Amino acid sequence: MVVILVLCVIFCFSLLGYKLASYYISRKKFFSSLQIFMSSFKLDVSFSQDKLKNVIEKNSANVSSPDLTSICSNVCSILDNKKPIDNSILDNVKILKNEEKDLIIKFFSSLGKYDSTNQAKEIDSYLAKINEMYINANDECKKYAGLFIKLGVIVGVLVCLLII
Repeated sequence: MVVILVLCVIFCFSLLGYKLASYYISRKKFFSSLQIFMSSFKLDVSFSQDKLKNVIEKNSANVSSPDLTSICSNVCSILDNKKPIDNSILDNVKILKNEEKDLIIKFFSSLGKYDSTNQAKEIDSYLAKINEMYINANDECKKYAGLFIKLGVIVGVLVCLLII
């Protein structure tokens, strides 16, 4: 009975540590997916003459981040309604900081406003900024994700030692 209680306590604290670490893992995955999305989007803008909504839908199908998929679907629905892009595209996204949100809104707002050559240059400039954000998110993930998981296990073991 005691062994089951110990395992349950360690499991619960480990799960708590993983939940805290998932924030940093999700941020890293988001920026990685955004880099891939922007690169493939740039290629489509350069070589395809398809509508903006179709290009976004096509490229969002290959994204691994659920937050980015949500943003892309929000952008497509706004484009369907022929409204300007605003903060509503980030309604369900909780992992971004304010400056990152502003950059993403500016990126999606700038789509379709230039010819293909200038649009590709614009995407390159946003891609450089997103690359910096990815590097920061990756560094934070390396620092904190493993730390929270290990702390969860250690606190679980500590609580078990105090209980016994």
